[in-house]
Amino acid sequence: MDKKINALINKYTDNELLLDKLVVSSFVRHQNLDVYKGYLAQFVAEEKDGLEQDITLLSSECTLEDVISIFELAIPQAEKTTNGAVYTPKYIRDYIVNHVFSSARKPLAECLCADISCGCGAFLFTLADYIHTKTGESFTAIYRNLYGTDISEISIRRAKILLALVALAHGEAVEENCFNLYKGDSLTFDFWQMPRVKENHGIDVIVGNPPYVRSKHIDPVTKQNLSRWNTSHIGNADLYIPFFEIGNSLLSEIGVLGYITVNTFFKSINARQLRNYLSTGEFSLSIINFGEQLVFKKKLAYTCLVFLTKSSSNSLLYAKADIADVQNGKEMTFCKIEYDALDNHRGWHLNQNDVLQNIRRIETAGEPLGNKYVIKNGIATLANDVFIFRPVRSDSLYYYLIKDGKEYPIEKGICRDIIKPNILKTEEEIPEKEEKIISPYDSEHNLIEENFFLQEYPLAYRYLQTCRKILDARDKGEGDYGAWYAFGRTQAISDNGLKLLFPYMSDFPHFVYMPKKDMLIYCGYAIYNDSEMELLFLKRVLESSVFDYYMKNTSKPYSTGYYSYAKNYVKSFGIYPFSEEQKQHILSIKSKAEIDDYIRKAYKVTI
Repeated sequence: MDKKINALINKYTDNELLLDKLVVSSFVRHQNLDVYKGYLAQFVAEEKDGLEQDITLLSSECTLEDVISIFELAIPQAEKTTNGAVYTPKYIRDYIVNHVFSSARKPLAECLCADISCGCGAFLFTLADYIHTKTGESFTAIYRNLYGTDISEISIRRAKILLALVALAHGEAVEENCFNLYKGDSLTFDFWQMPRVKENHGIDVIVGNPPYVRSKHIDPVTKQNLSRWNTSHIGNADLYIPFFEIGNSLLSEIGVLGYITVNTFFKSINARQLRNYLSTGEFSLSIINFGEQLVFKKKLAYTCLVFLTKSSSNSLLYAKADIADVQNGKEMTFCKIEYDALDNHRGWHLNQNDVLQNIRRIETAGEPLGNKYVIKNGIATLANDVFIFRPVRSDSLYYYLIKDGKEYPIEKGICRDIIKPNILKTEEEIPEKEEKIISPYDSEHNLIEENFFLQEYPLAYRYLQTCRKILDARDKGEGDYGAWYAFGRTQAISDNGLKLLFPYMSDFPHFVYMPKKDMLIYCGYAIYNDSEMELLFLKRVLESSVFDYYMKNTSKPYSTGYYSYAKNYVKSFGIYPFSEEQKQHILSIKSKAEIDDYIRKAYKVTI
């Protein structure tokens, strides 16, 4: 079905009306329905549309879920990027709607319901279907209490089509004036202008999938509108962040909100204001976290379900769940986490209480890693493929690199040693992983002048000239680096010393001791210290099961079983104050299991 749908979407990508006619006509034929009046009449294909062949193809299998899928997939890619539209699976919608209505404190038929980023109407359909099933109310009556907004006019039209098809499938021909669906930006939309919302003192049920748009993809007008909300007026907020505040501001006093959203707000820097808003507001909050599991097909987003009411609470409820648990409607076992125990600035550690107790013990065992040792990022040329190479051969004067099938000699005097921690796991790998970097900086780490560069290192200069287009395109051509041949960022070019190297992410702790003081790094981190013994001791602590346990319960997970080792995640690990004698003992132990046992006992954690 997916291939068939994608082919049809591509065929009608430039004619939205024909696609809508194709979908409506295919659905009514598949369901043996007639459209003779109401809102849908304008979307029935005529002979002149030339759709008969494709209607026959699609109508062989065209359910309401297929309609939703087609409409969501048909959203232009540019709009998906800027508006964050994505199809939410039926089992997720069903779970959220069942959960929010289980908390409803007024008759279903009287509840005002909304999705304030409704897309093509999938959540609105699920709400309406649930209410109809439970109450027997007509869809015409249900739609009077159903509200939706979306920034896309195309999506709003298709939401109306979807809801009209739902009604038609139950024998009702609805008119357009039945719908409370509006094109609008929820960041600025005035929901209180609607008389029934005002009379009801808000909306009783709000559900949805807030738009996940990274800050870097947000247009200037939307960025300005983000500043209207307390949760997104500081820093580079992603678009989903203020939707918690917007939704909560619209809830009636007995209302309940249910979202599926990314779980990055637990820890991300740009969600600090959101965490502060939720905890200081002491809202009744329940979170079901999917961790590293992927709910959305072909979209690398790590998600959770969030339920919120205005009832005051000094704690939130948290559960880690498998996707299968939600698919099967399993009753979740929540643990209670006090808001006072959460750190809004550093990020929330959400887990079972015994795990949280272990984390507190580890973090308070001694001075934080980030305070006790210097942790630094690698260099950032913004064009690594140009500057960094592994020589195919060398002689007394030159290293030789091959690019695009051509060999270039590069003067040894302008090259420095460099290595990539992201691909390094042991000290034994260092010789084979070492590379060279063309470094147009002098011994004081100042950028060399162009005439000097050309005169002293003419071959390296000419090679970089062949890559000039790539270098000029960095930072979208707007970078000012001091010269076209300079690195994109000057960070780390002066870093020097003994160090432990570690990657941006890993499935298990790998800390590699680097004895070469002048070795540069890229794509990874280094911990610096003047003492070889201190670094080798630290290596054993950081490669222990205690550190592994800490990272797997505090850092950002990835679907591949890897975890983020970003400085922000590792820096709070407490370094137990081992004596010099204890350090020597740890270094003398040969067995990994014995080291783990010794360190685990020092930290007093049960893993």
